[in-house]
Amino acid sequence: MRRLAAAAALLGAAWLAGADDGTAPPRELLAEQRAPLAFVSPVGLTALDGRLLFSAFHALGGQELWSTDGTPEGTAMVADIRPGFRGSFPAGHTRWCDTLLFAADDGQHGVELWRSDGTAAGTRLLADLNAGAAGSTPHGFTALQGRVFFAADDGRLGFQLWATGDAGTQRISAIDNGPRGAMPRQLTGVGRQLFFTASDPAAGHELWVSDGTAAGTRRVKDLRPGPEDGRLSQLVAFRGLLFFVADDGERGAELWRSDGTEAGTHAVADLRPGPAGSRPAYLTVQSDTLFFAADDGRSGVELWRSDGSAAGTRRVKDIRPGPANALPSFITAWRGALWFAATDGEHGVELWRSDGTEAGTTMVRDGVPGAGGSSPAALAVVDDRLWFAAADGATGSRAWSTDGTAAGTRAEPHPAPPGGLASRFTAWAGGVAFTAGDGRGNERLWWRRPDGRVVLVGAPLEGRLR
Repeated sequence: MRRLAAAAALLGAAWLAGADDGTAPPRELLAEQRAPLAFVSPVGLTALDGRLLFSAFHALGGQELWSTDGTPEGTAMVADIRPGFRGSFPAGHTRWCDTLLFAADDGQHGVELWRSDGTAAGTRLLADLNAGAAGSTPHGFTALQGRVFFAADDGRLGFQLWATGDAGTQRISAIDNGPRGAMPRQLTGVGRQLFFTASDPAAGHELWVSDGTAAGTRRVKDLRPGPEDGRLSQLVAFRGLLFFVADDGERGAELWRSDGTEAGTHAVADLRPGPAGSRPAYLTVQSDTLFFAADDGRSGVELWRSDGSAAGTRRVKDIRPGPANALPSFITAWRGALWFAATDGEHGVELWRSDGTEAGTTMVRDGVPGAGGSSPAALAVVDDRLWFAAADGATGSRAWSTDGTAAGTRAEPHPAPPGGLASRFTAWAGGVAFTAGDGRGNERLWWRRPDGRVVLVGAPLEGRLR
């Protein structure tokens, strides 16, 4: 009960602070919404030292960092980083060694880099990169070679590439691109190299690479010559190289590869000749093969595979025969196969699997017979099962899991009526933590315990909180 009392004290302080500065919620809040554990909208679920850390909203404390061990007594706000109703809005939760790194706004420093070990005493501002209330807005946290890289604006060069680690926090890039800076995005580690997209006046937003030093940070290639962007997306490491989607202005959006050099950066295959492009999506590595969804202009959006060469890039199967789209989505590698949602035109969107061959690409389960479909989404591998959200045609969307067989595909027991997409499945404490609706319009935190029971983490709410 000590942690529960501490949480109540924190929330009480938040109420008083909010009342003083005019940011308090309405006094007529329901008593259930003032309860210490009446939090909603959990995000950033991260297991750390036996506990689960996450950001959540409470009617009195706003959006703050929380921690739980699965029991009411062990669930509480970690720290009231920004006292009052507004909250600090922790975001970008990234585990680094035994610490959680995230961005938050304490109301004084703006959005800056914070760290936490899951305790109030161990939660602190790590670096004030842009002194004052403006904040540096760090984001895109990516761990590589013992450091965490991210984009931030120190108020001098705009958004640039930064890194933090045992040696401190340093700016890596100094790309001259006006007050907004280089705007690094899509940070992706490949071996010892960090690839990302960034902007400069000569080439627009293109592919860059860094070895973690200022001298070793450079543009790889101007894929679309001139100031127009190459429209890069879907960056993924495969076979020691970077694979991605880009538009060079001639082929449309197609599959590309890069070894970090200009000469070694080129299109893999022109699957749909002409400016339309095949628009590859959901790039997913399974063993020694890269899978993705693409449209060659003849078969619609279908499942494709590649070994990284033009000759080794081909369609796996025309799941929905003809030009109509099968729309493979949420492609996930598990147990030596690909798992995804798709439709063959007869069964609606259902769960499918593929071993990379036409014969080995089959529907796992017809969740909702007919054209309706169960619409699997948010696929995630947790321990020895594949978890996903799906509808059964009667009770709405809820959490499901499968062992890979139709018989072993089941809806997880859920004590509340379904409401809202189940997602953010995270292995924790011998079970699975996830978010889903409580049937009253609130997104809540749920835990499938090791004994198979699904329980609500937090206080039940009879009505919608926000």
